[in-house]
Amino acid sequence: MTPHLQRPEPIYLQLVSHYRDAITSGDLREGARLPTVREIADQWEVAYTTAAKAVRQLASDGLVSTSKQGTIVCFLEGSTYSPADRLRSVHRGRVIYPHGASRIISAELIAAPQHVADAMAIETGDQVVRRERVTAHGDVPVTWSVTWMPAGLVEQVPELLEMAPIPGGKGTIGLVQDRTGRFPQIGIDSYRQCASRASALIAERLGIAEGDPILRGENTWPEQDGVVLEFGEFAIPEGQWVTVS
Repeated sequence: MTPHLQRPEPIYLQLVSHYRDAITSGDLREGARLPTVREIADQWEVAYTTAAKAVRQLASDGLVSTSKQGTIVCFLEGSTYSPADRLRSVHRGRVIYPHGASRIISAELIAAPQHVADAMAIETGDQVVRRERVTAHGDVPVTWSVTWMPAGLVEQVPELLEMAPIPGGKGTIGLVQDRTGRFPQIGIDSYRQCASRASALIAERLGIAEGDPILRGENTWPEQDGVVLEFGEFAIPEGQWVTVS
């Protein structure tokens, strides 16, 4: 069956989105070979130059490498997932990190520090879940992150306080959805990120030197009524690509 294109978005970007989704969801794994540019053009019934532009964009995004041997998925060589990709993957019923290994550093109930209370619109000192983790590709740490969630979720989702990766591969928010039916309202979720320097804690977690350059970011995922189900913080070391769908 010939795939159908939506014309309002540039055609090459639709091709990019298709292959990016296949790569970040794990349908196309590291080392997999994409169709040739000619095969992509014929399959999608688009111009050769359009297919070639899509492949160049995938390579620019750090998702594939191109050579005389073809176009090869290389996502794990230097890429990680953005919070937006994580939310969309769970929303689509896919696993978040089909390739990576997530190591839980802490899982506890603590009093919300000021910046977390501000982000979640709660009182400073209110109890919140704090889950800290490091995600690695092989032996290489690629992301440090902390997930903050309302303490009231623990009654239905006690795994939030367990020192083990969430089963099923869909992460904390996916498990919350399965147990409670609650899920962030896509469209009002927010993100921000900036260049920064590694603190002593982040440097230790990522195996880099204190003061090394990093990308720091935050995500805020509220429900329709404004209740924040997750406030997240992350840091990514220099040299890692971040996919943005």
